[in-house]
Amino acid sequence: MEGSACGPSDEPSEGIAVSKPTARLMMLVNAAVWGSGYTMLKHVQEHMPTQWMMFFRMAAAVLLMGVVFFPRLHGIRLRRYVVPGLVLALTYWLGFLFQLKGLETTSPGRNSFFTDTYCVMVPFIVWAFTRKRPSWQHLVAALVCTVGIGLVSLSGGGGAQLMHMGSGDLMTIVGAFFFALNFVLVGLIGKDFDAVALMLAEFAWCVLLFGGGAVFTSGAPSADWIRWDIVLCIAYLVVGSTVIAQIFQTIAIQNLPTSEASVILSTECIFAMLVSVLATGETLTIPSICGFALIFGAIVLSEIQLPASSAGARSDKTTCA
Repeated sequence: MEGSACGPSDEPSEGIAVSKPTARLMMLVNAAVWGSGYTMLKHVQEHMPTQWMMFFRMAAAVLLMGVVFFPRLHGIRLRRYVVPGLVLALTYWLGFLFQLKGLETTSPGRNSFFTDTYCVMVPFIVWAFTRKRPSWQHLVAALVCTVGIGLVSLSGGGGAQLMHMGSGDLMTIVGAFFFALNFVLVGLIGKDFDAVALMLAEFAWCVLLFGGGAVFTSGAPSADWIRWDIVLCIAYLVVGSTVIAQIFQTIAIQNLPTSEASVILSTECIFAMLVSVLATGETLTIPSICGFALIFGAIVLSEIQLPASSAGARSDKTTCA
């Protein structure tokens, strides 16, 4: 296969175009799948090292995507996806490493809250890359959303610890930065590449990164991990949380302002809370209900069109192009 991975291409733009309502729905489905997978992720983590879990998850996803989308990939020059795939994979890998390492020494509520601060970071990273300031509307929506996520995630008793920042909290925030960076990079470069091929390249690199990290830190895999509950959880994480959700995110980001997409995706915590209520009987509190209301308000604020000057309106329509 000929051609440079980062040079100009004679191929037309390979991004998948969908309507904005469809893109918003895809991001919401993505959030629901990721949120519902949190309980399964925690269960698997209790029985195997995190990097081995992520290795199996990514390897299975690559195989599944390769089989399902082989006809689509047949006519694509995959060589030009090597470098973009590596860039995305590095940010994705680092995001998970720091987030899950932070989870070892901090509570799930705090970890979830600090992870979702990426939605506040996204507009500033977009600004750094494009020199286009995000609208005040998206900034306010991101801030309101973050407060809501904090109320939902910390309403189980962790709120009293909010003033104490441990090493796990700091690692989680670093992980959130890499997730935000990955989010923005997908929006910046995704329009010039086929969504499926780009995601496959990213996951292929992740297999190597997680596999190498697992061998280096945890040694060889164990036969004790072959259990039906672990297999089922990983299967859900592969098909739902990895393949379907990531493809939806990649397509949706190409058709929405990145700041708006990040706010919608932050509702992942709402679905995680709902699954926790249904699966474990966790009760909702007044703070968590207030958090739901704030997050809903943030989503509405990110979607409505408010009056603006002509110059401001042009700058508000930034899509990371």
